[in-house]
Amino acid sequence: MILILAAYIALLSFVVHKIAGNDKERWINAGYLTAFVLPLVIHFLILNIVGAITGAGMGASAAGLLFAVATSITGFVFLYIGYVSKAARNH
Repeated sequence: MILILAAYIALLSFVVHKIAGNDKERWINAGYLTAFVLPLVIHFLILNIVGAITGAGMGASAAGLLFAVATSITGFVFLYIGYVSKAARNH
């Protein structure tokens, strides 16, 4: 499960880096979405999918919570990158 979590965070970081690029506002927007919206979606999706497949409600909830916390921490890193980086271009 740790390898799946690491692959998920790596894929999330790669996609956000490709989409945001050097735009400061996109990093900030991606950080807010990743830190506050995406963890709720991830938690409930994993809870419903893993819980239905395995029948383990508490285990699925723990896995969903782990993925949600990791997603939220990644979102805060994106926010930090967005607020600390200099704007590449002025709009």
